[in-house]
Amino acid sequence: MASLANLWASLTAATTTTATAPPLLIALVLVILAMAWSPFVSSSPRWNPAGRNVLITGGSQGLGLALAQLLASQGSNVTICARTESKLQSAVDSIRASAKTSAPSQRIDYVAADISTFAGAQHVVASCPVVPDTVFCCAGGAKPGFFLSQTEADFQAGIKTDYLTCLSTAHAAANAMARAYPVVASGSGDKAAASTPAPRPKIVLVSSMLGFMGLVGYSQYTPMKHAIRGLAESLRSELLLYGIDVHAYFPATILSPGFDEENKTKPKITRDIEGADEGLTPEQCAKKLVRGLQANNFFITSDTVTDLFRSSALGSAPTNNVVLDRIMAVVAWIALPIWRHFEADKAIKAHRQQHYEDLGLSSSSSSSSSS
Repeated sequence: MASLANLWASLTAATTTTATAPPLLIALVLVILAMAWSPFVSSSPRWNPAGRNVLITGGSQGLGLALAQLLASQGSNVTICARTESKLQSAVDSIRASAKTSAPSQRIDYVAADISTFAGAQHVVASCPVVPDTVFCCAGGAKPGFFLSQTEADFQAGIKTDYLTCLSTAHAAANAMARAYPVVASGSGDKAAASTPAPRPKIVLVSSMLGFMGLVGYSQYTPMKHAIRGLAESLRSELLLYGIDVHAYFPATILSPGFDEENKTKPKITRDIEGADEGLTPEQCAKKLVRGLQANNFFITSDTVTDLFRSSALGSAPTNNVVLDRIMAVVAWIALPIWRHFEADKAIKAHRQQHYEDLGLSSSSSSSSSS
C-alpha cells in the first residue's frame, strides 16, 4: 500500500506541470479522463435485483446461498440448484425468511440436479418457473494437494465440479435467454441492443483469485478457474449478438463450508503462503459481487490484492476504470514479481527438504540448483 501511495503522490505532483506539457500530451490526458468518466454517463441502466428471475447454481451453501438470501431480500425471484435435496430444502427455508415481505408474489424455488452435463443443466433451466434473466454459476470446490500425489480421479473431479458445471449452465442459460429475450434485429450495434429488455440478461461466472495466478497445492483447481476466465472473455464477446451481458467474479478466500473442506487436504506450504489471507464471509462476498454488477464491471473482485492481479492480467478484457486500472497495473508490474520471488518462491524452496522426506524421495535430488 505504501508503494501505491507513493505512486499516487508522484502522479499528483506531475499534474502541477501540465501547463508546460506539449499540446499532444494535454490532449492525451483529456482523452484518458473522458474514457475514465464514460462509465458514469453510460446509458446502460443500473442493475436492480427487484423483480429479476434469478437462477443460482451451488445455491445450498456458501456464496450461492448468501447470494440467494441477499437477492431475495431485495425482491428477486430466486431458484437455487444443487445436488443434495435435503440441503436445498433447508436453504430454501432460510431464503424465504430473507425474502422481501412487501412482495407477496415473490417466488423462491429449488431444483435438485447434477449440472456437470448439458442435459442436467438444460433440465435445471427448463424447471425454473420462468426463463431466468440472471444466472449465477457458483457451483464448485477445491481439493488442494501436491501434483505428484494427486490421482487422475482427482483431476477428473476438478474438471467436472469446477469447469463443466459452469460451462453447462452458461450454455443452457444462454440458449434459453436468446430465445426468451431476443434482440430485435431492426438495426445494428447500439440500436439493436436498445430493444433488449432493461436491464439486459446476465450470466455471471464465478472464478477465483487463482484465475489470475498459480500457486503450489492448487494444480487440481487453478486450471479450471483460468478456464472459467477464458470462457467469460469468449462469451462476453459472442453473447453481444444476443444482448446478453457476461461477468466474472474472482473472490479470494471465502470462509464457507467449502473452505473448511479444502483445508483437510491443503499442504502446509500452501497454508504458509496464504497465511495473511484472512478471508471474507459468504455474505460479504455476495454484497461485493452485487455491487460489482451494479457498477457494470466485467471482472469483479473483492479485495485490493486480487485487483492488482486483475489489473496485471487484463489483456483485451474491459477495464473497470481505465485510469485506475493502468495505475494499478504499474504497481502490480513492480510488486507482484517481488512477492513471487522473495515470498512465495523462497518459501517453497525452503520447504523442499521436508517435502522430499514426506514423499520418500531421494534427498540428493533436493540439493539441486534452485534457479
